[in-house]
Amino acid sequence: DIAVWVYVQSENFPAERSFPITQSYLDIIMRGCLSISHDFARRFLETTHGWWHDGLLDEKDHETGTEQILEDEQKTDIGKNERRSIENHHTWVNDRHAPMYVRADSEYSLENGEEIDELIKEHHPHAFQRRVVS
Repeated sequence: DIAVWVYVQSENFPAERSFPITQSYLDIIMRGCLSISHDFARRFLETTHGWWHDGLLDEKDHETGTEQILEDEQKTDIGKNERRSIENHHTWVNDRHAPMYVRADSEYSLENGEEIDELIKEHHPHAFQRRVVS
């Protein structure tokens, strides 16, 4: 038996430019998952959503993205200028070189970053492509 802690928000607020997902935080989470097993880390990645929030489309719906965007545009009357800004919007920041997370472990991130990135790309390739460097 092992103890696993789960963080559940009472309200779901997606990441945004002001409060992005930081890679340094994700690396700490992945360190914990990998300390249990690679299978546990993969399961974490498979069941965690919200890696990329563009205001219209969760990467889980990427396959049917065009239809979802059109539906959302009809519901919210989003114009072309707003849509362009959404395409440039980033919510996941690679801050490994200058961690923003106070409990970051730079040494661990540098040693294991490639392995973590490969696992993430396997499960969230669309979101990984949109990760930006801080």
